[in-house]
Amino acid sequence: LETDHRLNVEESLSPLSDLLETNAEALAALKSLLQQKLELGEDDEALAILKRLIAAQPDAADWKFLAARLTAETGDSDSARGYYEEVLAANPLSFEALFENALLMDRCGEGEAAMRRLEEALRVAEEDKMAKEARDVKLIMAQIMFLQKNVDEALVIYNQLTKEDPRDFRPYFCRGMIYSLLDRNEEAKEQFAKYRELSPKKFEVDGYLRTPLSRMKLFSTDES
Repeated sequence: LETDHRLNVEESLSPLSDLLETNAEALAALKSLLQQKLELGEDDEALAILKRLIAAQPDAADWKFLAARLTAETGDSDSARGYYEEVLAANPLSFEALFENALLMDRCGEGEAAMRRLEEALRVAEEDKMAKEARDVKLIMAQIMFLQKNVDEALVIYNQLTKEDPRDFRPYFCRGMIYSLLDRNEEAKEQFAKYRELSPKKFEVDGYLRTPLSRMKLFSTDES
């Protein structure tokens, strides 16, 4: 019965998804339906909708990110990694895809492979003289090192990043988190104070040490 119901959902979506590329109202309706399914925890039906959106808008990375996060939450790591690989095929230095894929690989016991993947991304960024992207990859590498309990190595990278650009607030935040977890509270306070001094007022910490991304991220607004 579940299979039949899922097939009925996909069939009902077909005419709507055919209109997505040219019909803004159809897109809004499908996004609204997706939001409802996610709120109700109807993951299979939500994923069916996401597949329609991906097929209709293959260049829209947001749908692939949401599908990856949803499949990862349901334990389908292979599918999740497939979505991240699709994003990385189009943008090999996508911060979110590199970070979330590395986290997933590490959770699946492929920590060494995750680091090799990041090292290759760093090589590409440095060869193409993409300084910002290279720094982003180093931040991800340090986070994975920390998760693998290589705390000293992670701190070395954060310290290097601070020396390269003392105005970058992100390493201060990351060091503050590490020192807090190590009960080095005075050092943590110093790092967080520097982070608050340098960070933009509306900055939202994203991609370093964070809770799992909300599956409702795509439906939030700047005001919220």
